[in-house]
Amino acid sequence: MLNAEDKFSQARDTSLSLKNTDSLDLEQLGELAIEVLNDKNLEVSKVRPFFWSLVEAYVDRFHLYPFDINKALFSYLELNDYPEKTVRKLVEQLETQFEQVHGRSLRKPARLPDQKHVQGDEIKDLHDSLRYAAMVADIDK
Repeated sequence: MLNAEDKFSQARDTSLSLKNTDSLDLEQLGELAIEVLNDKNLEVSKVRPFFWSLVEAYVDRFHLYPFDINKALFSYLELNDYPEKTVRKLVEQLETQFEQVHGRSLRKPARLPDQKHVQGDEIKDLHDSLRYAAMVADIDK
């Protein structure tokens, strides 16, 4: 489970209390956040912890992400032109996690009997049957 404990609150000015925002609803808070985000002097290093804190709080509260994870991942990869190194690393991590959780490989099919081995066994059985038939025929003479 994510832990929303204060990656953001450690860095923010806590003098603004919820009492000042009691009359704000989520729509107004969203508009205020957009206004702040549009500040040209705002640094990514300040914004990232804020958003991560919101996402963590949301997940802790509702036990799901506030966005489509698959769409977010593909949007990220598309935004960066599907970087080969990142995609390979992601695939390797997914395969490893899948195998750890499910006890089998994600891509490799379950081992089927080797076709040559099966055919060899069938030929051996046929050969043994013919030998037995020939022995029985010799005894009957």
